Amino acid sequence: METHQVVDTGYYADSVEWCPHTGYHDVLLCGTYQLEESPKEQEQNTEETRTKPQTRHGDVQVYKLSQDNGSYSLTKTAVHEMPGVLDIKWSPDLVNGSPVFGLVNSVGVAELYLVTNSEETDVGSTEVKVTILMGVSLGGEVLGLSLDWSNRVSKSNAPMLTTSSSDGCVQVHQLTSGELTPVSSWKAHDYEAWITAFNYWDTNVVYTGGDDCRLKGWDIRQKTSSPIFSSKRHEMGVCSIQSCPIRDHLLCTGSYDEHLLVWDSRQMKHPLADTQLGGGIWRVKWHPGHAQLLLTATMYNGYHVVDTEHISDGKMDVLHHYDRDVSLGYGADWCHSNAYNNLVATGFCPYKMASYIVQDFLIKLQRGRGLNSRPMKPALLAVNGHRSNHLAI
Repeated sequence: METHQVVDTGYYADSVEWCPHTGYHDVLLCGTYQLEESPKEQEQNTEETRTKPQTRHGDVQVYKLSQDNGSYSLTKTAVHEMPGVLDIKWSPDLVNGSPVFGLVNSVGVAELYLVTNSEETDVGSTEVKVTILMGVSLGGEVLGLSLDWSNRVSKSNAPMLTTSSSDGCVQVHQLTSGELTPVSSWKAHDYEAWITAFNYWDTNVVYTGGDDCRLKGWDIRQKTSSPIFSSKRHEMGVCSIQSCPIRDHLLCTGSYDEHLLVWDSRQMKHPLADTQLGGGIWRVKWHPGHAQLLLTATMYNGYHVVDTEHISDGKMDVLHHYDRDVSLGYGADWCHSNAYNNLVATGFCPYKMASYIVQDFLIKLQRGRGLNSRPMKPALLAVNGHRSNHLAI
């Protein structure tokens, strides 16, 4: 793998997302997060410092990718300061004809943003404009931890958004008439609800994972006082879930227990396949065009591209593993573009433990040469790690 560029991102980068929409495939969002601590507070571990209200800074940075004679580079086009950003997701479908992304932040707010080219008639413009549309509170004194959209498979003019927060609660809102209307809210886990995700093929079903080591499913048409299933298969906190957008009934989950599981959503007693990746699996992403490929951000063991072709035999194969200079890997995403052949974006950092959830700043774009061994749509990956203030390609 070949490194092309390193960029300082200022705060710790904890979320990176490529835009899925035609005309914007070269747009990369980077969400950042940093806990405000004085050097004295970092050294102390007193009751006063533990209970003192914490301030978390962050921003959303907008980058555009360019290519010149095989050389790739990112250009920062905008920075939007805000409280710490813990997760970002693009709406898979356009909203009123334009790209929209959602985020959750460290003051417990979910926000939606509109993205347009700086000149509406010029798709090739080097800048994009980001405008806030709306926001909704997830509760008092909580951190927003994750979010997901319902419109990945079934397109909708009124998509739903599910969010999770540090008090173990999960919320579902629907975007109607320019507002986020509450659909349901419930206590899903005893501790942090690290992750929430829709079943893209049946969006009445929401999956959640928590620090209580539980993977749960919920039917939002019913009372959410009890889940439709609750799995104890993971032995530590469940922090990543994604429904496969190409193949029905496939679900992948990851945990601090370092195990990547792939499930048949019709039978949640036992997974189809289980592989140990050597690090807590903070993010999992199915390839947007190939149902057999999974990308993971694997905390203490870098990043993996995993082949699930043989899950019927209970097997998964690691195609690529990157862990050079990585201490904590926290984000991963595939680009939807055909234009950049096997370009990979990864995040990494020197070893340094962070003070709270997801804190890093290295994003790294790399050229994944081994992917050509299998027929597949060219793909970009974006991933990020923990504690370092650089963006690298």
